[in-house]
Amino acid sequence: MAASSDASAIGFPPPLLGAQPLRLPVLGETADWLALNKPAGVGVREYPWDLGVPNLDTALNQQLQEGKPELLRTQAALYGSVYYLDPAISGVAVFGKNRAAVAALRNAYGSGHCDCCFYLLARHAAESGLTERLADAPLLPHNTKPKMIPSTAKGKRATTTFHCSAVAASGWALWQATTTYFRPHQVRAHAATLEMPILGDTLYGGLPAPSLHDLDNKKRGPGVKTPLFEGVALHLAEVRFPETGPLAAARIQAALPRSFAALLKRLGLSLPGAALEG
Repeated sequence: MAASSDASAIGFPPPLLGAQPLRLPVLGETADWLALNKPAGVGVREYPWDLGVPNLDTALNQQLQEGKPELLRTQAALYGSVYYLDPAISGVAVFGKNRAAVAALRNAYGSGHCDCCFYLLARHAAESGLTERLADAPLLPHNTKPKMIPSTAKGKRATTTFHCSAVAASGWALWQATTTYFRPHQVRAHAATLEMPILGDTLYGGLPAPSLHDLDNKKRGPGVKTPLFEGVALHLAEVRFPETGPLAAARIQAALPRSFAALLKRLGLSLPGAALEG
């Protein structure tokens, strides 16, 4: 596990990350970097597809410049995100705390030296019998839509391995997706190319979350037809950096959001091994 911070969370008053105040758990910290558990609905940096979405690069640096004690304590000169994590995804977000650290961390990540593990929910094609699937379609930004599409002619190389951890009686399955470098929307787009779009990911053809009535048609009462989850069921649960460099073999883990963990429980699914739940 990564070195822990003295503070358990960092606060963001409105409107920095939206209309509501947020306190984000600190997953680890050293003199060179800080890792936070990012919620869905918040970006890590400015990106053309995310216009108007609040992001952590801006919010952290604004509070640092304003002299917020929580951030002054970190002794950061500035904050810079190591990789892009789109707002729909929750999980590990890593920030360098000075220019040299940001450059070194981005180089390690961009060179494919990091291991990234996601958890996601998607339908399971029982007839295929496959528990391991590989997606390696090159990806290209769509001309007009904020999404990636496969393109062997002009797409950039991308590889994602999917492992089915558990299957519910309802047909929903918990998958692990791993990659050493993920492009914007990579896991979402690759899941769709395998005809297993992620639960709630309407941009890539994902189905909405089930309701209590969907799981048991004998259920009656108010709210039984309300979906049990909002958003895209995709979470960056772990990032492992190489033995050399600013993170020195750091293993940074982020607990699942409570709503994601609650949906797993409703479906009768559980995370493998020592994976974290919120």
